[in-house]
Order: sequence, then C-alpha cells, then structure tokens
Amino acid sequence: MNPKRLAAALAAASALALPASAEAAPYQDAVLAGDPLTYLRLDEPLGAAVAEDASANDRDGAYAGAVTQGIAAPFADADTAAAIASTGSVTGSVDQVSRTLELWVNPDRVARGAQVGIVSHGNPAVDGWAIGIGAKRKLAIVTAGVTAQTKITLASNAWTAVAVTWSDKVRVYVNGALKKAFNGAPATGSGAFVLGGNGAGAFGGSFSGRLDEAALYPTALTAAEIQSHVLAAHVPVNTAPPAIAGTLTVGETLTVQPGGWNDAATATRTYQWQRCDENGDDCGDIDGATATQYVLAAADDCMTLQVAETVTTVVGAGTAISEPTAKVGPCAVPDPDPTPDPTPDPTPTPDPTPAPDTGTTAGAVATGAGATQAVATAATSGCLRLVAGRKRTKLRRYGVLRLAATKNACLTAPIRASLKLRKGVRLKGVRYKLDGKRVRRVKRGAVLRAAAGSHTLTVRVAPRAGKAKTFRVRLRLAVS
Repeated sequence: MNPKRLAAALAAASALALPASAEAAPYQDAVLAGDPLTYLRLDEPLGAAVAEDASANDRDGAYAGAVTQGIAAPFADADTAAAIASTGSVTGSVDQVSRTLELWVNPDRVARGAQVGIVSHGNPAVDGWAIGIGAKRKLAIVTAGVTAQTKITLASNAWTAVAVTWSDKVRVYVNGALKKAFNGAPATGSGAFVLGGNGAGAFGGSFSGRLDEAALYPTALTAAEIQSHVLAAHVPVNTAPPAIAGTLTVGETLTVQPGGWNDAATATRTYQWQRCDENGDDCGDIDGATATQYVLAAADDCMTLQVAETVTTVVGAGTAISEPTAKVGPCAVPDPDPTPDPTPDPTPTPDPTPAPDTGTTAGAVATGAGATQAVATAATSGCLRLVAGRKRTKLRRYGVLRLAATKNACLTAPIRASLKLRKGVRLKGVRYKLDGKRVRRVKRGAVLRAAAGSHTLTVRVAPRAGKAKTFRVRLRLAVS
C-alpha cells in the first residue's frame, strides 16, 4: 500500500475512534469514516494519469481525454479539483453495488435543449445508474432504465454538493439538504464508475465543467450523515434561499432579497439572474445580469425568473437558488376565437395540390397585407426571435405538430410548421388559424408570418371517423 493510502486508512481508523466532542472532523476524515467503496479526491498534479482512491480499497480511476488537474477546489480541505471537458473523463471499476453517491459539481453553462451526463456506475439502461442534467436543464437520475426528472437546477460555474441515495426511495440532496424523494428500486449492478461523459449513454451530451471529491458507499447514508459531511467542509450553508421582490412587468426593476446562511459572517455575495420558461423550468443564465437588481427586458415577457446567490468565504463557497417568479407581464393573450369551426367544414379551402393522407401534412400561410407588413417591419428594425413556444407539441391520438425554428436565434425565414401523423391515422382535413384569423394550407407545411408579440396557433384536426378536435399552441416573438 502506498504511503498516501496508508495515511488515509490511519485517518479513517482514527476518525472512528474520535470522542463525541470531536464531531467537527475535516471533510476527508468524515468521508473515510463512512467506509466508502471508493473515494476519488481528484487532487493529483497536472498531467497525472491515475486518480488515486483515497480509501483502503485500491479502486483507482484513470484520467482520459481532456482533463486538467490542479484547479481551485470547492473548499480548503479539498486541496485541488479536476476540470473535465466534454471529451474527458475519469473511469474506475467498482465491482460492488453502490447505494450512495457524493460528488461536488461545478458545471459549465448548458445550452437550451441540451442534456449532459455527470456520473454513472454500471449500465444505467440495465441495472446501473446515471446522474446528469436532463430535460429543461434540471437534474435527472436514471436507474435501471427508468428516468426520474427533478425540478432541481444546478447553478452553472458554481460548486454544488450533490448526494443521491437508493433505499426504500431514491433521495436527492443538494448542499446537505434533502430536495427530492421519489419511489424507485435501487440499482443492482456494478462495474465502471465514470465521472464525466454522457452517463454511459443515458444522456445526449457529455459533461463539461469541474468535479471533485467523488465517493461511493455500499449503503444508503442517512440525511444526518450527508449533512455532517457538508458541514465538515465548513463552506457557507444556506438556511433560507434568496427571494425576488418587485413588480413583474417589463421595464420594472426586480431586487434580490438575500438568503440566510451559516458560516457566512465575513462572506461576500454574488448573483446571477436566470430566465426560465413560463412554468419555471428550462432556466439559463442571463448574460451580464449579476447585480442585486435587474430591469425586466422585452425578452422576459411571459417568462419567469430566478436568481442564484453565491456566498464565498476564505474556506469555500455555497450557492442557493430562489424560487421562480410568476410570469412577467404584460404577456398579452390574444382574443379567443369567437366562433368555433363547425364540423364538417361547409366551405373548405381547397389545396392547390392535395396532400396525401399519411406522412407529413401541415400548414398555413398567414395572408393579408397586415401580416406581411408586420414581418417586413420586424425584419428591418432588428432581429426577430422565437422566445417562447414548444417546437414539438403532441396532438393526442393524431401525431406531433412541429415548428422548424430555433428558440432565441434570429429568424432568417418565416416559421414553418408541420404535422407528422401517427401511423394509421387518416384525416378528412386540417384547418389552421393564427390569432383567430383563418390561414391557408400548403402542401409541405405551414409558413407562419407573425410580428413580435404573443400569438396563438390553432390547429383543428378532422379525422375521417369521429369528431374534429382543436389544439392550441402559444408562441411569442420578440425583436432585439
């Protein structure tokens, strides 16, 4: 056994023999006292090939790809950490079932619509597990092929202590506090323990950011044990999240109400405002919005906001995120269609070229000088963007309505919509309205011409057998 491991083993034995008055042990001793299956501290010097297991179990990991060692760690007792790019990873082998993961995570900013893995053990599609940032940029856990999507946001470019346990329930802890518990059987597999990458294929993209202090345990740690480990790091611990005060109207100013913290008497506080969708999900950093106040912009209309507060001391830092606000106004709602379409349509609009009954049918072109002029005006006065609206909307029993446009990107052409029918579905007809006004179908899809503002696309689907059904999709465009 090398001297480093011998020292770790002696430290663990010493920690177990400590009297009750000496509970405030350093972080490393607290972890080793829990008898981990492996403990990768990731404190090797730059260029190291081996990530040494600090426990007595000799389950080392191997650095591969774009990994940079020796960067700043989340707290003083952690020494240094590792920066792992999307092409890098740290891989070890743990041939026992794990019931607890502890890991300090500092992810890079994740793009809207992207998903990235963080860590995995075994094959998550069969009998292992994986953890990553999933749909709508929220923390997700995949266990034996079952994905559990949480409402937990991991702050980008800030350290967060994440712990997950598997027992009678799956429990997720953030910075020592229980944030989510849900039903789910524990994983029964073992094998490769991978830091970084795409979660052994469970997520569409690979992690990019910083990781440190990764530990696996054979049993599910208690809430008190997990909290004691975070307290042993002596980083500021949040006791009440920050809040947001102000009027939720474009042009008004919002102000942070600081959160409550322990171990933060001499701390400094920094902030990062985030814009979320209308449901408080899919949150992303707002560039340059790092002050205690934020003036609501046109891009915030119909959206929600939250703020991340990072409290830093000489020992380390802690981050807490506020609850999302309600929707920002005015968020104008178009007038509802006063006269619902009859069934069947007494005056159908003929297609110049009839579309087939299967495959992709769709669409509408907004007609009239008003719509055309509005688009021309927006195009010449700034960058017209789709800032709210689903790119894919399931039309129950019929198929999926798809919008060919990238959110928050400049629209270089009108938005094209298409209806992909389910196999075996046969239609009598499809009718489209934009903000209550009838629009014309085209063969290969709909071309929606709309100015900045909130819009409602109404799609009325009439099957060959049965009653017609109407679906509505909300869209919002802004010029910037």
